[in-house]
Amino acid sequence: MSDHDALLALALVGTTRGALPTPGPDPLGQATAQITRPDAEGTLLVRAALHALAHAAGRLPDPASDALPTPAPAETLPEVPERAARHLPLVIGTPHLSEWLTLCAQAGWRVPPTRLPELLDHASSDGRLRPLLTPVLGERGRWLARFNPAWAFTPPTPGENAWDTATEAGREALWRSVRERDPHAARDLLREHLSSERAGSRKRLLNALLDTLTPDDHTLEPLLDTLTTDRSDDARTLARTALHRLSGSAQNARNAARFAALVSLDKPGLLGRLTGQTPSTLTPPTAPDEYATRDGLPDPTSKDCLSATALLEHLLEHTHPDALLAALNIPPATLVNIARQHEHLPALAENTVSTEHTMLAAALLHDLPTHPFLLQIGPPETLASALKQALRDRDPERLVALLGPQPGPWPPEPSAALLTALRDTIGDAHYAAAWGYRWAQLAELAATHAHPHTPHPDPLPTDATDYAHRTLTELLGTLELRKQMWNDFGKERG
Repeated sequence: MSDHDALLALALVGTTRGALPTPGPDPLGQATAQITRPDAEGTLLVRAALHALAHAAGRLPDPASDALPTPAPAETLPEVPERAARHLPLVIGTPHLSEWLTLCAQAGWRVPPTRLPELLDHASSDGRLRPLLTPVLGERGRWLARFNPAWAFTPPTPGENAWDTATEAGREALWRSVRERDPHAARDLLREHLSSERAGSRKRLLNALLDTLTPDDHTLEPLLDTLTTDRSDDARTLARTALHRLSGSAQNARNAARFAALVSLDKPGLLGRLTGQTPSTLTPPTAPDEYATRDGLPDPTSKDCLSATALLEHLLEHTHPDALLAALNIPPATLVNIARQHEHLPALAENTVSTEHTMLAAALLHDLPTHPFLLQIGPPETLASALKQALRDRDPERLVALLGPQPGPWPPEPSAALLTALRDTIGDAHYAAAWGYRWAQLAELAATHAHPHTPHPDPLPTDATDYAHRTLTELLGTLELRKQMWNDFGKERG
């Protein structure tokens, strides 16, 4: 047993159960013998540290490989100019890195090669950065990513065996890159590989498809339909979700038929004629539904069968609005009335948001005028009016709900109004809790989402607190940094 192993063995049992080993006669052992401390534990630790240091210092380098890697291909994108690259050290590790990468991609540039390892490390731990970094890596970045498993999210170099040699994350990245260049080829990749992928990879690829789904993807319906009986719960759910968002799918047609059989529109009475609201009744299904399980419904003959109102809720949430409207040949207002009558407006609202159905959103806003996500897809003037009212009311909860989902940069007008609201409300606050959590959250949102060219509000009064001056100065300084960054990328007007 070596001296190092003897020290390790004693550390495992404890110095109260054994004596310190006698060092060997070699020079390291003799140096170790001269190290003593008042207590046995201290002596053990210092001697072990000396052995560890000697081991590290005396380690021979790994033998050189005979097969050197193929050099990186020649770059096809120009490197980002120094005027824009100088901002990169300031934004790495901050929320503003996403904006820098986006501006770099829009300009058609690649990141400086000296920053590649650092950026790849950040993207490996933050999935939101990966699709932003990939377009600006350049050939050297994609080449470098091959040598670290943690960087395997980057698309492999295209080739005949690119898919076979890629990791699950690499296949997702490869598919997304193909999708961006050639949607038809990306659909072919799914038809060729999706069914044979492992469950984790199927989930990744289906999520990537949902992120980029378009009506042209209706040609994938046969593939998605087979996945509704997949052995993976996640794959089944994601496949049904994709079919739900493709308005002309057979799944939507079946759900529309269920909806037409379930809901009967009654003849309106005097009140109904005056209010324009048509009453409806529900007739639960009596016959077995052979596609119920495939479409995500419990079998009506099972003990878990849905009641009429629960079935209606499911159909309102999981059937494309166009199919529901066509099933009864009704306008959006009537569909909203059906959901309201049976207390299922939240289910219909969730469906409307997931499918981004603007006409139904406009109809729902009469019942749910403060629903932030309906406002995002409803008439722009309705959202603008709600935002102006929340700013006038100085309502931070409402402002977070309205502004939070909006991608940056926000238009200059609401950006300027928010900065003024922040300035007006912070003056007496000595710390964040005194100002209010939501106002502090809005300040963080403004730093990353407000338009960089937003004019600064009037200065704080001289008697404002130190916290107020410091917070507002930091916010305005961040906007100035972003403004200069935009200018250096040639985005003076946004």
